[in-house]
Order: sequence, then C-alpha cells, then structure tokens
Amino acid sequence: MRYGVGIDLGTSFTSAAISGPGGTHMVSLSPEVVVPSAAHPAPDGALRTGYAALDEDSDPAQTARNFKRRLGDPTPLVLGGSAYSPAALMAAQLRDVLDAVSENMGARPDSVTLTYPAIWGPYRQEHFTEVPRLAGVEDFRLITEPEAAATHYSTERRLEDGEVVAVYDLGGGTFDTTILRMRSGRMEILGTPEGIEHLGGIDFDEALLAHLDQRLDGAIGELEAADPRAASALAKIRALCVRAKERLSTETEVDVTVPLPSGPRELTITRPEFDEMIRPSVRLTTEALHRTTASAGLRTEDLSAVLLAGGSSRVPLVAQMVEQELNKPVRVTLHPKFTVALGAALTSTQPAPAPAAESQTPEPADTGVIASRPPRRKKAWLVPAIAVAAAVIIAAGTAIIADIRTGSGAAHRQTASNKPAPPEGPLQVFDGGPVKPFAGYLGSEVNWGGSFIFADGTQQGELIKAVPDPANNGLRVTWMQDKAAQMYLQTGRPEGPLDLSAYARNQGALVFDAIVHTPPVGETTKIGMHCEYPCRSEVSATHLLADLPVEQRATVKIPMSCFVRKGLDPRRVDTPFLVWSQRRMDITFSDVRVEAGVDDATPCNALR
Repeated sequence: MRYGVGIDLGTSFTSAAISGPGGTHMVSLSPEVVVPSAAHPAPDGALRTGYAALDEDSDPAQTARNFKRRLGDPTPLVLGGSAYSPAALMAAQLRDVLDAVSENMGARPDSVTLTYPAIWGPYRQEHFTEVPRLAGVEDFRLITEPEAAATHYSTERRLEDGEVVAVYDLGGGTFDTTILRMRSGRMEILGTPEGIEHLGGIDFDEALLAHLDQRLDGAIGELEAADPRAASALAKIRALCVRAKERLSTETEVDVTVPLPSGPRELTITRPEFDEMIRPSVRLTTEALHRTTASAGLRTEDLSAVLLAGGSSRVPLVAQMVEQELNKPVRVTLHPKFTVALGAALTSTQPAPAPAAESQTPEPADTGVIASRPPRRKKAWLVPAIAVAAAVIIAAGTAIIADIRTGSGAAHRQTASNKPAPPEGPLQVFDGGPVKPFAGYLGSEVNWGGSFIFADGTQQGELIKAVPDPANNGLRVTWMQDKAAQMYLQTGRPEGPLDLSAYARNQGALVFDAIVHTPPVGETTKIGMHCEYPCRSEVSATHLLADLPVEQRATVKIPMSCFVRKGLDPRRVDTPFLVWSQRRMDITFSDVRVEAGVDDATPCNALR
C-alpha cells in the first residue's frame, strides 16, 4: 500500500502519523502513542532512542534529552565517551521511528514530511535538513509546525478560501505563533511568525520544581547532582513535577510525595497555585500572538479563530488567557499533542507546491525569542533537578575553547601540551556595562530562558529588575519578592565558551565590587559560574553578602577553586558571574572580573 508519513520530532516527545487510502491516523510508537525524544549509547556503540534509551539498564548519566533545543549549537554532546551533534541524535530518533512505522505498515513510506518551528530561520533550517540526510532519507519535505497543525484543523472544520486563523503552538520546548490564510486549498503564512525559543512544557515543569523547592526551604536546590543518591532523587522529583503538571490539567489539586534523601515530604499543589506560577509565561505568549497578528497587517477581529496546538496547550490556563486576550473563539483539536504529526502526514500525500508559491512565503527571522530580545543561546538555572536530566549529556572531558580577547585581559587557547599559558591580566566581564563578548540577563519564572538587560534596564514582572547605577559605574539588581530569580553575565554566539583554566591554575578568583542596599536573609542566595548549560557550579553566598557593610562599596573575591570543586569545567566557561536568590535583596554590582594570583580571597569553607 502506498502511504506517506508525517513525523514531529518534538523537544520532549516524538510522534508519527500516516496518510493513505485508509485515511490519516497516528502510528502507535508505544502504548502512549508517542515516544520520548531521548538517546542513549548501547554497549555496541549504536544509539538507542525513545523508551529504549530510558530503560532501567540505561545509565541516566549518559542519556540525552531535549537535544532539539540545541540544534545548530556547535558544541557536541558527549555520551559514553563519544561526541554527537544534536542533528545526529535527532537523526537516530528519526531512523528508529521510520523503522517502527515501516514494520507497522509492512513497507517503507513513499514520502516523508518533517516539521520544524516556524521561528527557525535559515541557520536552524539548514542544520535541520541534515537530520533526514544523516538518517538515510533522501526524499523528504519540510513544513512548519503551525502549517501542519492548521492543515489537520482544516480536516475537522473546513476553512473557506481567504479565511484567516492564528495558530498558537505551545509544545514541550518551544512556543510558535503564526497567522495563516487558506488560499486555493493551501496554507499561506502572513506576516512574520514569532515565538519564544525556550518556553514550553519543560519550563512549566521547572517552575513547578522551583515552587516545590521554595516550599521545602531550598531542600531540593541543596542536593548535589554529583552524589548518586541525590541525583536519583532529583530525577524522581523532576518526573514527579511532569506528572503533577499533567494531572493539574484535569484535577483541581494533586498530592505529591517529594522523595528527599532525608525522607519523603508530602505536599498539596492546587491548580490556582500552578496557574500563578506559569501566568507570566503564558502572558508572554499572548503578547507574541498580538505582535504576530500586527505583523500581518491585521487586527484580532480579522481572525476567524485561534487554533491551539501542542501538548502544553492542554493546560487550562492557556485557553482561558488566549480567549480573554483576543476575544476570539479558541479551537482545540481532539488531540492537540498529535495535531502536527497528523497535518504533516496529510501534507506528505499532497503534490509539492510550485516554486513560485514557496517564494511568496516570508522567511522568518532566526530569533527564537520575542522580537525585542536578542537571541539566547543557553539558559542557566541553579535548581539542579532541571540540570540533572540534561547534565548527563556533557562529559567532563569536553573542551570547546575560544580565543577571545576583551578589555585588558584574555581568554587563552590551550597549547598542544594541554598546559594553558599564564593569563596576561584580568578578564573583565562587567565595567559600567557588560564587556564583550558578555551580555547581561535576568531569569525567573516569568522567563527562565533569560531576558536581555538593555542599557536603560530590564524588569521581569514584579520579581526582579536591573537598572544602571551610573554613580557607581554598576548595575543595581533588585529581587522584589520572595521568589527565585537570578541575574547573570553570559557569552553569546558566535564566541561560545571561554577557556579560563589558566586562571583556575594560577590562584584565580571571581572578583567584583558590591554595594548592598538591602541584604539577603536566610540560606537563600548563591553565586555561580557555569560552563554551558547544564554544566554549572555555585557556592552559598547569603552570609558573604549579608556581612558586607550596607550602602558602602566592598570588594568580594571568590576562589575559582571553590567552583571547580562544585563541578565547574574551567575550560569552557560561558557564564562567569551569576547571582541567584529566592528572597528579597537589593545590590549594586560593578567591576566584575576574573583575576589570577589572588591570595586574599574568601576561603571556600567560609562561603555559606
């Protein structure tokens, strides 16, 4: 039987559907229909994917998840001592899915259609075309996820020629919004698709985990991922958050048992509590939907409906806020989690569009974030449970080294003998403003993906804000509520991580000046250095900062060795300065740098 297949290689889950003489329907890749987007190296060197990558014999420390988010990142993922590109892992997943579909159907498909986020620009799309080629698929078609979703929607409710719909696609890892018009039986993109690169169900899970950590007085955040017992607990807690989020879509409250090494803790989470955790993020999506509509030269009243797609759109608050914001009917297909794959399958059996029609489709900018924010390459978060699921994908031996010189200092390339040259001077990170290649960001439950700190300041809701402090040549950062939030300085593309091992081996220290306006309280504040997400390290700093004189400038010096002991790989540092707190505080930071030869730094055992 001739048939076509549509495959949605999602951030969290992968699904497939077929279309042929018998109609269009999902292919059950597992009892849950979909399979996790996961990869793990087998003893023979082959890659296991899906549930096979997560079986009890698989080492969690060598299992990759959410690698779609890293497509285009030149840094390899190291599993079982071998390096893999994100495209190679996605190709392995695609290969296994095609094998499963072929076995189910008794023959290989005649056509293959793959979907990708509409916000991906030429750079990401080029890398995505490598996925089917690496999987041995020579003849394939690519369409955007919202086009696929709208194509399937049109089979459930006929769209008249010229009718315009908005597609709101909230998946496991990304958010897309696109305006589509039916034209001669095909979907036409209007305006510029927009979205948020790092916002989806994964981030709702993280918000829920941060909420649990806060209610447990930071007990989760204190767990060391390097400790096998703690790592196991963190993985279980993360899975617990996923299940609790899903249950809250149908139940008003759920009881959870948090498996801490010190003993289980019983908590109840209500849907209103969960709604408040994610409301700022959902608001960002509705704002993006308004901008996408405006970019098409339309008003909301010009839309016939808003189509919800993606598994995370099943969260009740999403439909409520979208309908309230746009005052338009919200349409949800029977299975929004399968909508994209089903639409792709339908497309796979249709004739390819003519080149002229393709050229009329505007090419989206490769931002991956809200239009006013520069592209983000990584996010950094101190809650280790989120890092645990992905920390496993980068081995300690990986070193991506950049030769970048900035300010009066330098980040050095390693020599052939693997011994770094002595540093030539301090590496300036912030001096009145971030020093290139660094940029400043804020993170909180509003957007853990990071909000760029602009020259006139940036604020995330009512949680955290950063404004310039010209009088002190610094940046004044205010944590406005007793909720987790952070400020950090990070490199961007194309510079990538820096090799700071020369500083680490020569009595290096993270040095900065601070003026404390409102000191931190409780065991709630940490200072971190990160080496590409999810590789990270942090030290307790509540007393360090609280003991500084109020409204007086003071210099803080933290040995790099403290961070190295906590897991920092100094050969690939992308975030040399991060401050995280879950309580109110107000501090001006200035003259942030990494120095060698610091012999008067605060001892590691005094950091608490």
